[in-house]
Amino acid sequence: MNEYTPRPTIDKKLLRILAVIGVVIVVIALVGFTMLFSVGVGEAGMIVDPLTGSISDPVIGPTFGLKAPWTSLTTVTYARETLGMWGDGSDEFADYAAIACFSNDQLEMEVDIMVRWSVDTNKLKDLYQSYPSLNWEDKAVASLVREHIRYITKQYTAVQTIELRDQIGLEIEQELKNAINGAESLKGAIINIEVDLRNVKLPDKYTSAIEDKLAAQQLKIQADFEAERKIILANADAEALLIGANATAQQKIIDGEGIREAIDVLVAEHSIADEDYMEFLDLYVYLKTLETLAENENVNFIVGIEDGNILIQPTTP
Repeated sequence: MNEYTPRPTIDKKLLRILAVIGVVIVVIALVGFTMLFSVGVGEAGMIVDPLTGSISDPVIGPTFGLKAPWTSLTTVTYARETLGMWGDGSDEFADYAAIACFSNDQLEMEVDIMVRWSVDTNKLKDLYQSYPSLNWEDKAVASLVREHIRYITKQYTAVQTIELRDQIGLEIEQELKNAINGAESLKGAIINIEVDLRNVKLPDKYTSAIEDKLAAQQLKIQADFEAERKIILANADAEALLIGANATAQQKIIDGEGIREAIDVLVAEHSIADEDYMEFLDLYVYLKTLETLAENENVNFIVGIEDGNILIQPTTP
């Protein structure tokens, strides 16, 4: 017959001690988890105490710390934030659809815009008290952007929104800075505002009409330029012809005077009688004409005398 050996048992008191220790560890872990907080890069954190209603000054990240278990941490991105409005708002980088506006001549248009800003951490606490849901972008900034862009576009005609694009962009940026900085609910916490006017979209038919008009204006300018150029060239040609004609006439005068002087010298040297003067003059002019023909037409002449008559025979060189 086998002898029965009883199994060892754990002391109930020890079990209770281990259970208490386990509970303490869990409580400490939970308390530690609720007390420990961290704030990331570009973020500011504020500790909100629901019991006293107090809000701590912002803690700038990156950092971590401890807080009371019953308080909560609210984090806000204070570095560069953006607000994009373009298209129908379905773009993953767009926050809202393009802004529907009217021009001064009552033409409907859509404005695509991007607004960037930072948050002044020194005024973040006041901003949070004004917008505890952290929705100042939707409730204030976006609303101001729509309102003041519509105000600006109303000052310009549709054509001017194309011709004065850069000027309108600068005016919109200054207008939005003044509006956001002056908004009482934003507490002056929105700073370093930048605005990009991405596009002003007019109705397709109107845009096509403007392009046709601009093209026609360019053609007219080009035609005017060509007409003016032709007038200038014609005047230059006329002036050149006049100068050439005057020069030719002057040269003929000089040549005539030279011929006359040469004839006078020959008459004096050869004692030609007055009754033979005209015949001699005709002969001299005739010979000079032949000389000119020989030079210009590349023709040679053989000159001889037979029975008292002058014989002239042209030959090719």
